[in-house]
Amino acid sequence: MGDLPRQDTDSRIGTAPGPGKRAGRDNGESSMVERSASGKGSSRRPGNRAGDWIWGRRVVVETLRAGRWPIRDLWLADRVEVGEVAEVKRLAEPLGIDVQIAGSDALRQRCHTSEHQGYLARVGLFPFENLETLMETSSTSSLWLLLDSVQDPHNLGGILRAAEVFGVDGVVVSGRNHAPVNGHVARSSAGAVNHVRIARSDNLVSLVMQLRRQGVKVVAAMADDLVAARTQDLVGSTALVVGNEGHGVEDDVLAVCDGKIGIEQAGHTESLNVAVATGVLLYEVDRQRREQESRS
Repeated sequence: MGDLPRQDTDSRIGTAPGPGKRAGRDNGESSMVERSASGKGSSRRPGNRAGDWIWGRRVVVETLRAGRWPIRDLWLADRVEVGEVAEVKRLAEPLGIDVQIAGSDALRQRCHTSEHQGYLARVGLFPFENLETLMETSSTSSLWLLLDSVQDPHNLGGILRAAEVFGVDGVVVSGRNHAPVNGHVARSSAGAVNHVRIARSDNLVSLVMQLRRQGVKVVAAMADDLVAARTQDLVGSTALVVGNEGHGVEDDVLAVCDGKIGIEQAGHTESLNVAVATGVLLYEVDRQRREQESRS
């Protein structure tokens, strides 16, 4: 497989954004780590809101089993079978969580949906990983997923589900308007949000540059002007950058990536949904690595 052509890493840094692009991103290498919670403006950062609801049997049970995302309150509907109630209580007891029983309508009034399946929990702050700690786990075959302002919670959930299925080592969300990790994300991910290591970065450009210095190949997922993913060597340590649903990966981030990859299409539709496309690209990485393992 051929290597990705390298792009000019300097020519577009610090220039005005192109049409439809947002200005104001810090292009320096000052810090790839999220600002301190006490920093100016940090209280407005999305993605870590306490008091969100999660609902549905699979999501609530997976959250209990993982023991990562703190649960403040837990309700089961009185129609839930006795055996299931006993299982939930067994998982909740070591975490110090009381299981409350209520009618289905009471659960619906709390979460404003009738799709709760008799399972409802109020969660605390989502436990984002420390970015520096996450980076320390990098290896010669690490697979990273960098999300540049993915805004739709359902897309984020679908991406996290694919990331868990295909063994992504770490997901980094970035951008002032990235989707919050909430009940919609948890449900869309089918509980995978509890099993994927997720960190945040305020400076994706700096993070990409640091990854490249560590020998990680960083490629941006693009719908046009692309190199087919199947023709590229993605076996080594790789980071896939996925952009916003509307305008894709920002120009300043593209400028510091090793190249672009995409998916060859046979139909007439312009492009795939960002979550579906991410799943296809992660499958290609997994396919290449499995083929190499089978030959060794």
